[in-house]
Parts: sequence; C-alpha cells; structure tokens
Amino acid sequence: MTIEKIIAKNGAWLDKRRTGDLRAARQHKEASLAIASQYRAFERIRSRLFKGSIIPSELNPTEACIIEALENAGLAGRTSNGAVRAMTADSRRFITGGWLEEISCLAALEAGADEALFGQQIKWKIDSYWGENEIDVIARFGDRLAFYSCKAYSASFRRSNDRNRKKLMEALHEADNLADHFGDDTTFVGLILSTDLYDEYAKKPKYESLFGKARALNVHLITLEHIKWDRLVSAMAVPSLIGDIETPPDM
Repeated sequence: MTIEKIIAKNGAWLDKRRTGDLRAARQHKEASLAIASQYRAFERIRSRLFKGSIIPSELNPTEACIIEALENAGLAGRTSNGAVRAMTADSRRFITGGWLEEISCLAALEAGADEALFGQQIKWKIDSYWGENEIDVIARFGDRLAFYSCKAYSASFRRSNDRNRKKLMEALHEADNLADHFGDDTTFVGLILSTDLYDEYAKKPKYESLFGKARALNVHLITLEHIKWDRLVSAMAVPSLIGDIETPPDM
C-alpha cells in the first residue's frame, strides 16, 4: 500500500500541490549535511544570513564551509558589497528549519523507506468537519507509516528556562497528535530536535521529564547528537527494525 492509501483509511488525503520538492532536497543535501554536522556554528551565523551582514573574510573555517555549501546549493548569494545573504523565500525557508525536514526525509529513504515525503499538507474530513495539517516528514516502511515532527530549535538546553522546557514539551505532544489523527496501531512517531538533550558526562538525559513523557506516549526522540548523517540514517531505520513499537528504544 502507498502512503496515500493508508491515510485514506482515516478519512485523510494528500494535497499533492503542497508538498516538499524531493529533487530540490537532493540538490541541497550537502548544505543540509554541513548544517547538521556543525549546527552550533550554523546558529552563530543564521540570523546574519537574513540581514546580509556576513563578510566571508571574517568567518572561521567551519563557518566558511557552511556558507560555501549554501552558496554551492544556490541557497545564499552575494550582495553588491560582497556580503552573503539568503536571497529568496525558498532559501529563507531552508535556513529557518527546512534543512532539517529535507535531510530527515533523505535519511528515511537511505534507511530503506519505500516512500518518504516532507513538508506534506494533509487534508481530512471527520463527519461534517474539515481540516488540514502539515506533516514535516512521512515515511512508509512496508505497510507501516512513520510520522516525524522536525524542530530546528536552539542547540543549547537550560533546565532553568521554563519557556524552553514548555516549547519542547509542546513539540512532543504535537508529534503524538499525528498518530492519533492519521495513524493506527502500527504507526511510528518521531520527534527530531536540533537541541542537545543528552548529558554525555553524566550519561543521562538533560530533560528527563521529556524523555519519560516520550516513552509514555511512544514517541521516538532524535536529538542533536543523532542528526549527523550516519546516526540519523540509523535512527530513521528504527520503524523497519522493530516489530513491537510500544516501547521505542532510547537513542
């Protein structure tokens, strides 16, 4: 069965005019990989890409590599004074978080998904009620659907920041709602975050309540430590590797 046929069981259908461009995602892959592998460096220059205030000669080598990848992909260009900026609406969408959707979709395909879509608008009807939702990434492994919500948040996590903790918990519940609305008993749900949520020194999560709630809701967390390509591909392969998804493994 296709993604389209599976979601049709729940009164939903794909809006094929409003979906991510997989061909463009492949063209952007090197830029997405550069951001994913050096996300903290990317954070330092992201806002300046919108202002057109990046002077290449002032960048350190890591930042310069990211800018070069963006320019090679046509996602950044030079102004008349030689500064670098995001020139188009598509490049701004990519820089603000589209890169995470694109690389996650490509990783799902690399991991063996039979189909994968990103930035996909889904319309639905329940009784006399109509609505629509945008799903960041949908992948199909055989007859199992996997829904992913992608959030390009700050890399740093501070336990004392109530707003930060609330935003992460809201993202978790948003991801969980995808399965409730469009899935069935076999549906896999993941939340992909660009936030560093694992304390390597203490060998435990920095935000234990989030991980505990994710386990209770059967939502698989993929955090900053796992968005580099090889680890992301492994994480995206999980739906194809497990038979019982009631307790997704911690990454």
